[in-house]
Amino acid sequence: MKKKLNWGIIGCGGIAAKFAQDLAQSRTGRLAAVGSRSKAKAQTFAAHHGGACAHGSYEALAADPAVDVVYVATPHSYHLENALTAIDAGKHVLCEKPIALNARQLGRMIDAARKKGVFLMEGMWSRCFPATLQLRQWLARNRIGRILAMEADFGEFFAAGPKHRINNPALGGGALLDLGIYPVSFASMVFGAQPEQIVSSVHKTRTGVDDHAVMVLEYADGATAALSCSCRVAMKPQARLFGTKGMITVDARFYRPNRLTLALEGQKAVVADFAYPGFGLHYEADHVAECIRKGRTESDLMPLGESLAIMQTMDRIRRQWKLKYPGE
Repeated sequence: MKKKLNWGIIGCGGIAAKFAQDLAQSRTGRLAAVGSRSKAKAQTFAAHHGGACAHGSYEALAADPAVDVVYVATPHSYHLENALTAIDAGKHVLCEKPIALNARQLGRMIDAARKKGVFLMEGMWSRCFPATLQLRQWLARNRIGRILAMEADFGEFFAAGPKHRINNPALGGGALLDLGIYPVSFASMVFGAQPEQIVSSVHKTRTGVDDHAVMVLEYADGATAALSCSCRVAMKPQARLFGTKGMITVDARFYRPNRLTLALEGQKAVVADFAYPGFGLHYEADHVAECIRKGRTESDLMPLGESLAIMQTMDRIRRQWKLKYPGE
């Protein structure tokens, strides 16, 4: 059995806890250390997740020789700083989505990783699920013909005050970066390109960030993607692809899917179910480990060039909204 990859986690929030929990399902990795700006918080987190080493700073976590790869799980506005800290220490990095606030920041991260020769990937876990891999096979085989349209929605109701990360511009708050990135990234995967035209409508909070948005993306071949995101109202997170030969529904949560339905014209629908333990983050961890084992410095499922293009698309959308974060 190959030696398991030692993971270090920067940040002790909700997504960090889910990642640590799912590492128990991983074939290739284990939690070795966690870092927080509070040593006490890191110790509490470590105690809840198998007694990993606890560090009282992100720099100490990155410098830990026992750590092979770092998962950055801090708020969006800290991703650049935290990822660069790990990269400068020679660590491989998986950075939670969105990988940065904007394309310019991501460009800096990519340059740093390439200079150090380390692996870097955006934590778009959706790409690593068995259902997503099956979907990509169907698309590659042209099962529903030419895709002319798709729809994808992701909304959750946040009962949160102005200082909560979802409403806080200093933390890169808003529905687009937190939830909307999923349908935008999904459309990028389906069409293999970024849109030529974007039409969007947005509602903003009193703090100035977006909390509800509708976006229509039009591609060079005339295909369209109708997308929406919200932290004002819950939406069924389903994606639907419409082609010249039929349609595919990704259910029930397209961002961590467990069911695909293929409906071809004149044929009985085919339903494919994909059960998985936990939240499914172990698929992402195992993919990262496989890439590193093969000596790759980026993922084939979520390439850095595509992450950069997606950030550029979201930058375009935010410019339409005149939404700029502090420090940009």
